[in-house]
Amino acid sequence: MRGPKFAKRRRSPAPAIIIAIVVLLLGCWLFNLTCGGRKKEDTSQLNEYVNRARSIAEGSSSVAQAWGSLQGNLPQLIAEPDNLNEQLKQIENQCKDLLDEATSLTAPESVKLPHSALLICLEQRYRAMKNYRPDLINALTAVDLGVYAKSISEDLQELVYSDGSYRFFKRSLAEVMEANRITEVSLPDSIWLANWEDAAQRKVESFLVGLKGSELHGMAVGTVTLSPEGYVDKEGGESVHRLPDTDEIKVTVTVENQGNRTEQNVKVTVSLYSVVDTNPTRQEQIIESIEAGRSVQVVFEGLRPRSGRVRNVLEIKIEPVPREAFLENNQKLIYFTLGS
Repeated sequence: MRGPKFAKRRRSPAPAIIIAIVVLLLGCWLFNLTCGGRKKEDTSQLNEYVNRARSIAEGSSSVAQAWGSLQGNLPQLIAEPDNLNEQLKQIENQCKDLLDEATSLTAPESVKLPHSALLICLEQRYRAMKNYRPDLINALTAVDLGVYAKSISEDLQELVYSDGSYRFFKRSLAEVMEANRITEVSLPDSIWLANWEDAAQRKVESFLVGLKGSELHGMAVGTVTLSPEGYVDKEGGESVHRLPDTDEIKVTVTVENQGNRTEQNVKVTVSLYSVVDTNPTRQEQIIESIEAGRSVQVVFEGLRPRSGRVRNVLEIKIEPVPREAFLENNQKLIYFTLGS
């Protein structure tokens, strides 16, 4: 005989719902302890990052202003290539310092992407200045400007790209700041080369041609003194120095740099001959460096002229420096006699 059938009792869903609610509340509590606390910590870290990044961006803007000022004064600065190189080196070092500072900066997770753009921007600026310096200095003495125009154009294009990287950084970081309600900090504009056309090779080459066209190279023989001293007489419309009897004379030549560029390895030659002995005695000296607008005295000793009222000829020449156009004042003739 069959026993009675009992229907299965359906379990009430209430306990499961209650358990689910408890788990959810517990999860929210744990989330607030962990994620919620982290969010607050991240906001503090984000504020610190934004302030340091702003300082770096402002530093880069200041370096850009210094570079722009240097560019505007290039026609004057190229007169002293060593000084120009030193100023460009300072700008290069400042770019490297800013890159190192940004590299050492710890970026919160929310700004990893903007920070990468900042690093790319600063790397581009440092690389551009590192290459621009030797390219420009070498171009000042180059004959083929096309080669250096291409290199300098690429350096300037790097700066244009860096401006694009900075714009991305600024826009991306601003979005993160807005999402986190950071409104008290603003990022500066940091533009090194606003016009892409300024980086075009044809424009760079035209600029270099104009820059080199402002060069002026000119050496001149200045005052010449003889020792022992005498007096100047006129003979046949020419000035003739009458010196006392002596076995040797000393000649002091003032060499003038009348150009606007420092000149290197300037050769000065003195030749002595007479109307009875046309085989000259020569001496030469090298001036290693003479700055624009400066004068240097060169002394020649041990010159043995003819005596007995024989006319001696002292011929002084300065060898033309590269790209010197006016040569008429590069030499001087002095006539003199010895004895009465």
